[in-house]
Amino acid sequence: MSSFTPTAARSALKPLDLDVRAPWPQALADYAQFYGLDRLSLEAPHPTRHDIGTIEAWGYDIATQIFLPEAPAQPRGTLLVLHGYFDHAGLFTHPIRAGLAQGYAVVVVDLPGHGLSSGKPSEIDDFSHYQEVLHDLIAVLSPQLPKPWVAVGQSTGGGILFDHILSSLANGQRPYFARVQLWAPLVRITKWRQVTTAYKLLGRFKRSVPRHFKHSSHDPEFIDLIWHKDPFQLREVPLKWVGAMIRWDKHLQSLPACRYPISLVQGEADDTVDWRYNLGFIEKRAYVERAIMVPGAGHHLANESDEYRQPVLSALVRHVLI
Repeated sequence: MSSFTPTAARSALKPLDLDVRAPWPQALADYAQFYGLDRLSLEAPHPTRHDIGTIEAWGYDIATQIFLPEAPAQPRGTLLVLHGYFDHAGLFTHPIRAGLAQGYAVVVVDLPGHGLSSGKPSEIDDFSHYQEVLHDLIAVLSPQLPKPWVAVGQSTGGGILFDHILSSLANGQRPYFARVQLWAPLVRITKWRQVTTAYKLLGRFKRSVPRHFKHSSHDPEFIDLIWHKDPFQLREVPLKWVGAMIRWDKHLQSLPACRYPISLVQGEADDTVDWRYNLGFIEKRAYVERAIMVPGAGHHLANESDEYRQPVLSALVRHVLI
C-alpha cells in the first residue's frame, strides 16, 4: 500500500471538467493508489475513464470522482454511491466495481467534511445541507451523464437518500433516482436515549468526545485500515454533528409516508445503528420492496468480509443495477 498526504491531495484538486483530459497530479495518483481506486478502470469490462475534481455545492467544494465507460460501450445509466459518517470515496471500491461490471457509469463523492471535500472534519451545521449538496451535484452532473440514475447509500448515505425521497415527495417533486438501495441506513444510532441525554448535558460545554472504534466488519484488513492506517479517520466525534443528527430525526418524523419503492440491506450483527427501529420506521414511511437481511454481518456492509459482502453486492445487482 502506497502512502499519500491528504493536504497535498486536496491542494491538487481542480474543478471537475469532463471536457478536459490531463494526467493526474502525483498527489492524486498517490491517493488513488492508496485506496485501490486506480485499479478500477483497468478492471472494468469496457475502456473506462476515471476523472476527479471538485464541484461547488451549497458552499462546499465537493470532491467528486466519475468512472465513465467509453465508446463503443453505451452505459446503461449512472450509479451514485453515497458513503457514511467518517467514511469517504476511497472506501467504496466494491460497489464501484459492481457498477462498472454491470455497465453503469459510477459517481462517488466525499460528503462535506469528509475525505477530500471542504468543510470542518466530520461536522455539519444541519442535515439539510446534505440535501442541498445532493441537489446541486445532480444539477451539475445530470446533463453530462447517462440516465437513468440509480443510487446506493451506506449508513448516513442511506439516510440522505431516504430523506431525499420523503422530502421530494412532500414538496410535490419526484425523487431523482429510478431505483434506490439503502445499506444499514441511518435513522437512529444505537443507544439513542443515552446519546440524546449525553448531548443535552455535554453539547454546551464540549466540542467533541473521544471516538470509540467498533468492529464494524469481519474483514481484518479493513479494520486495520480504519483503526491504524487511514489518514482521514478522526479520533473524536464532533458534537455539532450529533446535534444535527438529533434535529434531523425530528425532521424525518415530520415527513409524510409515501409508497415510493426502495430496497434495503441490513446486517443483523450491526451495533452502530438501531437497525430494528430503523427498519420499522422506514417500512412505515416508504414501500420497502425488498429487505435483505444478512445474518452475522456488521455495519459496514460495503467492506464486510467476502462471505457477508457478496450477498450485499448481489442485492445491488439484482435490485438496482438491472
